[in-house]
Amino acid sequence: MTNKVLIVDSNSVLAMRLKVLFELLGGEVEHIHYRMLEEVEDIASYDAIAIANGIPTSFLEPLSSLRHHEKLILLAPKPDNAQQLALFSQFNKALPNGIVVYPFFSNKEITNLLERVFEIGADNRLLLPTVLLVDHQLERLSELASSLSGAQLQVYTADTSLAGMSQAQHQAIDLLIAAYEPHDKSALELFGQLKRLNHNARCLLYTKQADQVDMLEAIRFGVDDVLITPFDDGDLLKALHKLWQTEMLKRHNQELVERLQDTVDALIERDSLLRVIYKHTPDSIMLFNKDGSIIEGNDACVELFDCAQEEIQCSSIFDLFDSESVESLKLQMQELKGRRNFDCELLLTRNDKVIPLMGTFNEIDHHGELAFSVILKNVAHLKKKQQVLEEAKEVLEAEVQARTAQLQKAKEAAEAANISKSEFLANMSHELRTPMHSILSFARFGLDKLAAGEVPIDKLEKYLSRIETSGERLLLLLNNLLDLSKLDAGRFPFNPSAQDICAIIKTAIDDVSGSALAKHILLKLSAPKAPLLVFCDQEQMNQVFRNLLGNAIKFSPDGGVVQIKVLSASDKVSIEICDQGVGIPEDELTHIFSKFAQSSTTNSGAGGTGLGLAICKEFVALHKGSIYATNNDDVGATLHIEIPLDQK
Repeated sequence: MTNKVLIVDSNSVLAMRLKVLFELLGGEVEHIHYRMLEEVEDIASYDAIAIANGIPTSFLEPLSSLRHHEKLILLAPKPDNAQQLALFSQFNKALPNGIVVYPFFSNKEITNLLERVFEIGADNRLLLPTVLLVDHQLERLSELASSLSGAQLQVYTADTSLAGMSQAQHQAIDLLIAAYEPHDKSALELFGQLKRLNHNARCLLYTKQADQVDMLEAIRFGVDDVLITPFDDGDLLKALHKLWQTEMLKRHNQELVERLQDTVDALIERDSLLRVIYKHTPDSIMLFNKDGSIIEGNDACVELFDCAQEEIQCSSIFDLFDSESVESLKLQMQELKGRRNFDCELLLTRNDKVIPLMGTFNEIDHHGELAFSVILKNVAHLKKKQQVLEEAKEVLEAEVQARTAQLQKAKEAAEAANISKSEFLANMSHELRTPMHSILSFARFGLDKLAAGEVPIDKLEKYLSRIETSGERLLLLLNNLLDLSKLDAGRFPFNPSAQDICAIIKTAIDDVSGSALAKHILLKLSAPKAPLLVFCDQEQMNQVFRNLLGNAIKFSPDGGVVQIKVLSASDKVSIEICDQGVGIPEDELTHIFSKFAQSSTTNSGAGGTGLGLAICKEFVALHKGSIYATNNDDVGATLHIEIPLDQK
């Protein structure tokens, strides 16, 4: 369901930024000037409301009904505009439920805030620090306190370090902002006392002049930043915002580390439980290498083969059974060819008695080497029942054959689904683990630097950039899964309208042009010059073309050519995307559009989860169209999309 958003503006640049970001998040935005408020019939009916700064206080009364609205946003003015700041303060007091967005927030920060607003409302408001401001110059102290209070920060002031310590003993201080003089170390001493009260406290100093030695001493003492006076209110708020965002990231990373530790503990506990089950299960379980050498067996194996555990581990599985069983086992191991498991009947001779066994074998990874596990079941009683059943074979033969065919088909379908999902989980775990490892590693690097009393801003920016890149990669993977889940549930938003299909394709080409440029690949578009209108969902079709073009670029060699052809017929439009890659095996041309599936010629080297083409197929199906693949006569493959012009 689309979120309806109302922005009440006063010609604010920040309001225009907010409108674009709301629309990118899928919101249906109505942007009006405050003089048009009386034309709005029911202002409380909007899912989210944003009120810009600069609106006269005479409009407070018609806006007072929003006092309890769950998703209200207030756009703050620049901190150097005292008049608008005072006016905004009145709105903030009258509407305390509003979430404040500041002009110096980046688009990324505003987008994250808007996403939380769409999800859970105003309860998830931005956490701001409590500030202790210390300066012996009373005039400057008053000016800075007024600026910080106007930015909606809780500020406590003191004109001496002793008075500041008295404030800190009665209030929980998150941030110390203090004047710093090289000959006076009282600000650093006050910060040290604050750290003993709150080890997460941070410090921002400002000084008229400071040499490199003074700056290094302050940083070694744990100070986060030093400003050189004179500075304006905007510089102070930006520095404050930067170091507080760092603190918020540190706390968030600590939560992630604790959550990861809980997961590791749970895995250890589960592993211990599985080991207990493995050791004491009544079925014989054995692990052995590809050459037959036994790695280990459980207690039931000791009883079955009537030998000690040490003897089992010095044996080969090929030495335990009769020659015919061993030959059958070796043959099935050689013909595995992509299957992960198989069953094999084995005969064990013990004390001149033949024991029939059924072995269920599974291919496993044992410390990076190919190995097998087997569960052995004594099927002697089943053999007796089989003899009874054979007596009635002629009567039940027809029914058994029919049932066997059904079971075989179900078994093959189950094995195919199991293999497909196993490959998907393997790819997905790798895709998720790689960026998560990068996030944790660079977060740990940053924490180590902070713990060591070093604050190299360039390195921290590099670490945070890597963390953001990996986070965006994780988000892309999760968005693909979410899109597929919504499509399966039939809840994916579908908003078709008359669109120029050629314009959508050109937009997709622009989106992937960076990847094409990196591989020196030429993208050639052949399309009618006149607009070709198709009744479609613009965002969905753009995603389809981006995905297909991305695949074509990925699998084409460096310096290759990807051709895009748009053909129009009387009742449909056809789009062909032709690459110069390795092509697709003929028996997989249909299979590649299945969920979790990838072509055998690309899945080992290209990565991915096999969801892209499945999502494309679902999107095209929503438009009552078709998508299929063919191989080119020379090299590469061509993806065809056909969409009817009239879908009503």
